[in-house]
Amino acid sequence: MSELSCEDCGFALLRGKMFIKFSLNQWNYDNSNPSREHQMSRLIAEQSDVLPVEPMSKIALFFIPLEGISAELQTQAMAWLSEDERAKVARYRDPKAQMNALLVRAALRVVLSTVLPHIGSASAQPFHPQDWCFEYGPKGKPSLTVSQWQQTGLDFNLSHSGDWLLIGVVKAQNARPVLFGVDIERSRPKTDIYPILNHYFSPQETSSLLALKGEASQRQRFFDLWALKESYIKATGLGLAQSLKSFAFDLAAVDLAQNSHFNLSVSPDLLGQVEFKPIEIQGGSALNVSPHFPLFGNIPVLQLGSPNAHQWQVYFGRLNEEYRFALSLAVNDSTHLTLNKLALSMQMLSIDTLLSGI
Repeated sequence: MSELSCEDCGFALLRGKMFIKFSLNQWNYDNSNPSREHQMSRLIAEQSDVLPVEPMSKIALFFIPLEGISAELQTQAMAWLSEDERAKVARYRDPKAQMNALLVRAALRVVLSTVLPHIGSASAQPFHPQDWCFEYGPKGKPSLTVSQWQQTGLDFNLSHSGDWLLIGVVKAQNARPVLFGVDIERSRPKTDIYPILNHYFSPQETSSLLALKGEASQRQRFFDLWALKESYIKATGLGLAQSLKSFAFDLAAVDLAQNSHFNLSVSPDLLGQVEFKPIEIQGGSALNVSPHFPLFGNIPVLQLGSPNAHQWQVYFGRLNEEYRFALSLAVNDSTHLTLNKLALSMQMLSIDTLLSGI
């Protein structure tokens, strides 16, 4: 297994976040094996006449605040990791960074084992946390090995910012493979956003942001757009090899002002498209997030460079005034496959509850 580097796409450019934002989104990799895309395309051709029919595509999002765990749970979490992962965790000298490295890896494995019986392929056999194996795309995007993907049908992505870890798992109806990325971002009052605009934002995004009244509104829009952009480049698997100016998001038509009330479960434009299950909160009052917050979809993606042949569905929400999240999901239009309706479930639970419940 390849080594995991401690760098989430993009924000390391802003303020050296590799030491404060740990994730599995940028991995170093061994490119000696055939690419996953090549293996997956062969797999699709072999299975095209036997794909199971499912009512809708399914996405599960897990919001997990990262806190300390007992020594007993630490021992258990370490036992779930591969030898390579344990060596990588041990390289961190800062105790908190080392703990986060352990928790993120263990949480991913437990989440995959937890969701498999609910959204994975009906024929999939149970996987224990220590059973999962990962491989990496040309730019380092992690995924299940082709063999395990064939058995489970699961794609995943994850992101960490501040005290929160977001893990997303998707099982797309008849879509092989999908592009899937998630991001969670914490607003930072000390970040000088204005020099960054010209380097990483499109002219459309910049002008729309600067048209907002007041620095506070502009700062919120900046981090909203950054979450969307990171989820997109993580979905494509290109990371920062893809220019952030080659695409843009149009938030002008989205009434984000509703977010100040935190009293909606889903925006009206998603009714009939997304089956939104009420959020489940477990793990105590430390989460400090309402169980009802808006989720916005149908956010336009403008292709400013070379057009791509993907059908995109992009969603955005805010946990509170400090944290927002985004997910990007796509299939290749040339495959004549669609995402159709989505069954979207969300859970918030403490890391202790997650690791203890397996």
